[in-house]
Amino acid sequence: AVFLSVVGQANPIPARTSERRFERQQGASEARILRVKPAVVRIFTEVSAEVTLRCGEGGTHVVTPDPSRESGTGFIIHPDGWIATNGHVVKPVHGSDDEHVAGFLRAAADKACGAELAQLPEKERTTRMQALLRDPANRAGVRLTKKLLVDLPHNLAEGQVAIPYPAAVKAYSPSIDPDRLPKDGGKPEPPMLDAALIKIEATQLPAVRLAPSIEYVHLGEELFVIGYPGVVLWHTYLSEASRTEASVTFGRVSSFKYDVNGRRILQTDAAISWGNSGGPAFNWNDRVIGVATFISTSLEGDQAIQGFNFLIPVDTIHDLARQVGVTPQSDGTFMLEWQAAVNAYFGGRFRTALAHAEAADAILPGLADVYRLRTHLQRLNEEHPWWDTELRVATGTFLTIAVVASAFVFFTVLGVRTIRKRRQKRKAA
Repeated sequence: AVFLSVVGQANPIPARTSERRFERQQGASEARILRVKPAVVRIFTEVSAEVTLRCGEGGTHVVTPDPSRESGTGFIIHPDGWIATNGHVVKPVHGSDDEHVAGFLRAAADKACGAELAQLPEKERTTRMQALLRDPANRAGVRLTKKLLVDLPHNLAEGQVAIPYPAAVKAYSPSIDPDRLPKDGGKPEPPMLDAALIKIEATQLPAVRLAPSIEYVHLGEELFVIGYPGVVLWHTYLSEASRTEASVTFGRVSSFKYDVNGRRILQTDAAISWGNSGGPAFNWNDRVIGVATFISTSLEGDQAIQGFNFLIPVDTIHDLARQVGVTPQSDGTFMLEWQAAVNAYFGGRFRTALAHAEAADAILPGLADVYRLRTHLQRLNEEHPWWDTELRVATGTFLTIAVVASAFVFFTVLGVRTIRKRRQKRKAA
């Protein structure tokens, strides 16, 4: 289905002009997405704990509560493993431990001490539980393990095994916390920019291009957002193999706003949900202009209201990159081969496209989009070995010459016959 619009170009039955125009537009849109999609990654955090506690005068209990897991989106800005995302995506492994300690200790106390406390009156039970949670020895008995991992978009549907990359936070600015905002309405210090740069140990990765600033973004400009929304990621009707497949939504820049930091941000009607956080928003020049960051919800906060979502500006990512001394770069070896493959494919040069797709797959094996394009091109070259742009142009030229030549012969012969008939009539007269 992904390549339907391009395969249709090989149909020998001529299409109407409007249909051809639609196919070209669809092909251009598809090409833009394919060029950048391999550089959009899934980021997930896992915080686990082993808790050693005493419920009272009895012995010591060792409990392993269920780990806490969260996921978001990121995008590679340098082939050597530099990835941009939101601050709140990495907060579980980068922020304070207090919240984790309290949560895991409560879960462990419920499991280890619940039966004993259940025999007490409600008021006394509440008092005892609060004492357990405040006990310094119990709090010191919580040993946390934090993991920050990155999944590249591997092709799990074909049996590929995705081994996530461990990541480290290199630059960080927290998300906006209403409880920490100045009471006088001023700007928070330090700023709450909700952005982060993380690093994985890898090279020759796909990477995106960043727009220089949102100063060049226009109201009403079209954009598309790529990410891993949780509503899709954990859908009960979808296979686990779909989890490394990013989703794409479309929209426009619907307004320019300012956040509590006084920073200019973008409002968009593109659909964004939990899990999209940290995902890139591209303009139609394949450049990142913003990062999906926060959405609008109902007053209760439990219901998303679509159509009113917000992107932090690409300027913030540039600022973080300068802090760590990295220059965003998109022209790594993989990306050069992959974009050449996509461009050749949509230009109808299937043999050339296959060579570049195979080269990209050799550099970074197993990416889902590379696999699909490569296998599709192999089939096209087997079924239509003669089909290529050069041949298509030559065939069209040949047909045009043939038609013109035939018409010339026809009208020439017709003209000769007409002249002969006129001469015969004159002689008869």
